Amino acid sequence: MLGRAGGYLWIGKNPASRYQGWFCQIGGRLIKIIDDIRPVGAAGFLALENDFWRVKRIWENNRESFFLPAQNCLAYEIEKPAEISFFLDIKESYKNPDAEQHYAVWEEDGLILAVCRQISGLPLPEIFLAVAGDFKISKITNEWADRDYEWDKKRASPPFCRRAFRPAAVSASRLVFAAGGDKEETAARAGRILNDFEAEKSKKRTEFLNNYRAKVFWPVLPDKTAVAKAAAKNALRMLVKTEKDSLSLRAGWPWFFQIWQRDEAVSLKGLAEFDRTAATTVFWRQFKELKKNKYHFDTADGAGWLFSRAAEFLKKNFFDGEEKREIADALERAIGWQLRYRTRGGLAVNTDEKTWMDSLERPGACVEIQAQRLAMYDLARRLTDDPEKKEYYSQLKDGLEIIARKTFFDTQNLADRFDVEKNKHDFTCRPNLFLAAYIYPDLLEKSEWRVVFENALAKLWLDWGGLATIDKNDPRFCPQSTGENAKSYHNGDSWFWINNIAAIAMRRIAGGYFKHYIEKIFVASRHDILWGGALGCASEISSAQSFDPAGCPNQAWSNATFLELCRELKK
Repeated sequence: MLGRAGGYLWIGKNPASRYQGWFCQIGGRLIKIIDDIRPVGAAGFLALENDFWRVKRIWENNRESFFLPAQNCLAYEIEKPAEISFFLDIKESYKNPDAEQHYAVWEEDGLILAVCRQISGLPLPEIFLAVAGDFKISKITNEWADRDYEWDKKRASPPFCRRAFRPAAVSASRLVFAAGGDKEETAARAGRILNDFEAEKSKKRTEFLNNYRAKVFWPVLPDKTAVAKAAAKNALRMLVKTEKDSLSLRAGWPWFFQIWQRDEAVSLKGLAEFDRTAATTVFWRQFKELKKNKYHFDTADGAGWLFSRAAEFLKKNFFDGEEKREIADALERAIGWQLRYRTRGGLAVNTDEKTWMDSLERPGACVEIQAQRLAMYDLARRLTDDPEKKEYYSQLKDGLEIIARKTFFDTQNLADRFDVEKNKHDFTCRPNLFLAAYIYPDLLEKSEWRVVFENALAKLWLDWGGLATIDKNDPRFCPQSTGENAKSYHNGDSWFWINNIAAIAMRRIAGGYFKHYIEKIFVASRHDILWGGALGCASEISSAQSFDPAGCPNQAWSNATFLELCRELKK
């Protein structure tokens, strides 16, 4: 469950990752506050339930519910009053200092107050936690509990063990937690939310329903697909970051909370499926950054993705005449920069580790980058009213089509890359050819794409409903995800966003012929959202050998491209 202000709550049966728990934005940084909350004596875990505005954890003998009523606040309720344990691990998200000796706990004005001091990496000298509730305090415990994080072990993401601090033993039916750098303000916030608990709960529910009804998320949820679409929209919406008058889109939660230009641009079309204002606001923010950066981004494909989304939005009449002229001018300048600095022998080139497969060295001319350049030439040709410029961009487009076909296409396969320095083709089969077909389908005839797809699927297809990131017979292929070790990242792991894009490309080229693959990809992506890594969110990757959602549990472009796929399939 995500907070638009930049925090989140991620719970499970037991804490399985140091990234689980309750996190807040304090002092401009993401800070973990609570590792776990649970009733003492809870028996027989049954299920998690995601209502989008709250989360429930259901036991055989009790039910808990959690929601985020305000910035840096967490509200907790339990059906049958019980003794509640809560465990603290106050630290910056990425840092793992020794937590002992830094806490103080006391009672004050009917609240439990805790303070964490002098831990390396914290943005403030002191961070306070105030706990309000209808509780009886049994005792101030000052106890420590060992944690063994199985999820982190699986991801090869140390440290796998930490200690969490239990400050007090309380009996209650509802609790409000507030965190911040000022003791009085934090305590007042916790007390206010407790006093208005029912009103806050009603407000969150109403806000959710009004938002969703206004954007036609659903009138009813008749089937699994409708639920998965609603969940993907909610998960993507919660990744939108509002800062002053600016909007941005985080790459994912919990550990990819940064703003990455490529991920944002890829996700814009899916975001526009239900929030045109947010999508166009993020687009124009990126557009300004492009101009400020002299009409290029640091990545090989950043500008290409932005103008690809501009082309999509132009089809939908999102821009007025003046905005179209502004886009045309920036595109002309961006192409000029690309021709001067990123073109060799007519081909679009890039340096090492600048494509989306950023764990690999793919220098030279990459197939998807050719498609992006062709799409930029074609958009520039269509946007200009100047006959000379129109002819100029037509010549660029036609010339690159000829060179790209000659360089990459052998009548059966598309090369993944051409090393311009070594004059060497790399025909390693990777799913980037599906990206090329999605971005610029006119590179090949439909009959040619069909042959290329068939040959690629024979090497990349995973029976559970995905694509490996390298030929399964390649010696570099890793069937099992290696987690934070990047060995499998682009040499085996199946990425949900690429799978969705591939299904869209197959649908457009020969939907009936590739129906089996398209449906399998759709069902796998849907199942991931409903039952995968984090309930109601689209995961980053799966291991190749079996359906096993892994990586970042809520990835923006996985959610966004699933929504695109739903639109393509008229789901």
